[in-house]
Parts: sequence; structure tokens; C-alpha cells
Amino acid sequence: MSDGSFNTEYMKNIITVTGIRPDFIRMSEIFKKLDKDKSINHVLIHTGQHYDNLLSDIFFKDLKLREPDFNLKIGSTKGLHYDQQAKVGPKLIKLIKKNNFDPDLILFLGDSNSVLASVPLRKEGYCIGHIEAGMRSYDSRMFEEINRKVCDHVSNYHFVYHSNYKNNLVKEGIPTNGINVVGNTIVEPFKKVACNGETGKEYIILDIHRPENFNSENRMLNIVKTCNYIINEYNLPIKFLKFKRTYKKLKQYKIYLKNLETIDLLGYKDYIKLMKKSYFIISDSGTAQEEPAILKKPVLVPRDFTERPESIENNNSKLINMNVFNKKQIKKYVNWALSDPKMNNRWLGDGKTSTRILNKIKTL
Repeated sequence: MSDGSFNTEYMKNIITVTGIRPDFIRMSEIFKKLDKDKSINHVLIHTGQHYDNLLSDIFFKDLKLREPDFNLKIGSTKGLHYDQQAKVGPKLIKLIKKNNFDPDLILFLGDSNSVLASVPLRKEGYCIGHIEAGMRSYDSRMFEEINRKVCDHVSNYHFVYHSNYKNNLVKEGIPTNGINVVGNTIVEPFKKVACNGETGKEYIILDIHRPENFNSENRMLNIVKTCNYIINEYNLPIKFLKFKRTYKKLKQYKIYLKNLETIDLLGYKDYIKLMKKSYFIISDSGTAQEEPAILKKPVLVPRDFTERPESIENNNSKLINMNVFNKKQIKKYVNWALSDPKMNNRWLGDGKTSTRILNKIKTL
């Protein structure tokens, strides 16, 4: 409800907790269906983990979302991950208790620091649901891997994108009666925004923002060298998205971009337009292994592991080793990306995920 209060005449009281740009996008259709259903009272809480306009507010406009009922503002002090973790749980619990909320379900998505609020909430006796459950890279260096595992193991209900993620949970001892295969939440909002606009092949997009890359001087040097090699060898421009933490590290390492073109971060609609006119994408983002697959745009992933192996198995993306600078490797994968490879994106689901999640919530 827009006033952030629960009405006892409603059958189900649902709280959604969201904090970062990709999760706003993935949750957008779920938010709308929860708001529209007259048997559900929905309170939308924004943790404020992403707080600047391009990483938060603009997505409510692009995706035609209403404003959150509450914003916890855990990111506004620019604290480190442990600062955010320390704030989000207590703030959320105090908010729920102060407003006398009695939620039937508190719903999280993904693997950001915001999902760690699930731990104190479960200890307080609340029922927890996790969308994107069962995703695993098996790379314990990733904060996201730690976050998603923790949230999975305190959740009562698990909404997984496909059977592989269900199998991951079963191997970890999660009871099957709480696991629901629903498809990938990204398909619906992406198709709604991407249905119009030009397509083509004009440039390559470079998107680097994961700590495993920007915290390594060697990897960042090899990424920049690789991109400049591609520019010179293939005569193709590369547009480098300007993430603040990545650029701060490049400056610290004194790594010069040379022929790379830098561009500011974009809103969701503008980013999709950019993607649609690319040859391919070089990205360490998890979401960038999904959205380009819908457009049949290849992706080179400069990481050692991925939590989306289905993207590789279905010829949507390739892992590229950035621990070394290897011209033979670069040519192999760039040639693949430029060859219009046959790609399968059925692993993303049929675009009816929000309806499946809503229907399941109504039966809880």
C-alpha cells in the first residue's frame, strides 16, 4: 500500500525488500502484480544500498514503478560491505515492529548485501522467501556467493530459475517442498523495454565492476590490454561503462585506457538501446550473461568462474582468462563472438515468472 500500512482485511501481507539496480529490474513485474492483486497487501522496502540516480531512482521511472513505501538508506554513508550488513537487519526489524506489520512473507531477490537481512529476520520468526535461490558459482571469493548461500539457508521458500538451481539446493540439504521452479525474472521486464528500437553492430561494450577484477592490478591491466588489442586488430571501437569503483582503481594502478572510449552509466532503456547496437559484450556482470542472450548477442566473461554455467553450455557466453594476456585466446573468443554463433536462450524460461511466483505466494 502507498501509505506503507497493512490492512487486516487482506488475505496476504507481503513485504518485498530490494536494494540494488539489477534487483529493481528483476522484481519490477512482481511488484506490479503484488500491488494489483486485491487479495494481497504489499509493502515495498528499498534498503538504499544503491542510492544515486543512475543506480536506483531512474529505474522506477524506466520500469514505471511506484515509489517504495520506505527507504532504509543503508548506502548513503558510502560504507563498506560490513557497514551495510550491520545496518540493514536492525533497521528493517525496527521498521517492521514500529509499524506493527505482521507479514505472511518477506521476499528477497538475489545476492546483494541487502539479502543478509534475512538472517536476523528469520531469527525473529518471520517467514522468508528468496527469488534467484540455488544460484552458485562455487567461488567463495565472491561476496555474492556468500550472500546467496546464507539467504538460501535461512529461507522458508525458494524460487529458482531452473532445475539446475533446484538440484544445487537439494545437494545442500534444502527440503524440496519449499523449492519452486519459476523461470528467470529478467525476461519479462527486458522484453517490455527492449521491444522497440534499432538493432545493429557498431561497437563492443565493456562492463567491469566486480571486485575480483577491479581489486587486481594484474587483471585490470590485462583487460585493458586485451581491449586495446581488439581495437587495433579488428578495427572495432569499445565503449567502456564508467563505474566509479573501477575507475578509481584504474587511476590508483596508473593504468591508461589508450583507445578505449569511456561512457557514463545509463538508465535501463538507454542501456538496452546501447546493447542492441553492439557486436558483443565484454562483461563480468551476472545479468549480462542473461539479457544479451535474449537479444542473441554474445558475451565474453572476464572471470574464472560463473554462477550462470547455463549461459556457457548454451553457447551464449565464454569465460575468458584475464590472469594472463594471451593473443591466441583473445582471437579465438573474439572470432567466436563475431561469427554469429548459434545460441539457445530457452534456459531463461518463458517470461511468465512473475505470475508463477504470485500464484505460489497466494497458496502459502
